[in-house]
Amino acid sequence: MDSKGLPPRVTAGLYAAAGVLFVVGAFAGGRPAFSGVGVAFIVLGALVYWRSGRRQD
Repeated sequence: MDSKGLPPRVTAGLYAAAGVLFVVGAFAGGRPAFSGVGVAFIVLGALVYWRSGRRQD
């Protein structure tokens, strides 16, 4: 069965972009502690990108 989802690298980019926007919004809103959520999204995007380069068995 073919997957109809986005390619992993696109998904990783979207996660990372959401993380950056979350960090910027947290600092702009005066709540820098919430930037941890944005950092988590960036890390998740990096992990998805890293895993996408692996060969699937």
